[in-house]
Amino acid sequence: MKALENLTNTEKARLLHDLFPEEMPLFLEHLQNVCNDFRENKEQYAKGWDSGFVGFDYWFSLSEETAGIIKRHAFNMAKSSKVFSDQLFFTYTCLFVNDRIIKYADHKSVNEKFKIAVDLMYK
Repeated sequence: MKALENLTNTEKARLLHDLFPEEMPLFLEHLQNVCNDFRENKEQYAKGWDSGFVGFDYWFSLSEETAGIIKRHAFNMAKSSKVFSDQLFFTYTCLFVNDRIIKYADHKSVNEKFKIAVDLMYK
């Protein structure tokens, strides 16, 4: 196994899924809800956008692309770490999804070991 600092985004996602398969359906549901909320409240998010990291339009496009991937592959992503990691973490959608994994672990998940793993891999 590679050292943690040498893992790619895809490899980190696959490992996280392999370690916590019961958390993935919950995370995918949360991610879909975030994408839906972002779409439904686009104007409010755009007005309040102050991230210097990335522009609102690009972030919104990553959210929309993520929502499309979930729509097409949700069932298989919940079951397979390979599908989960290959679909969500191979392109720039990984920027959006990585951010959401951290926020999900910080604010939604009740699994303490999952939270620790996310801290270790993503922070």
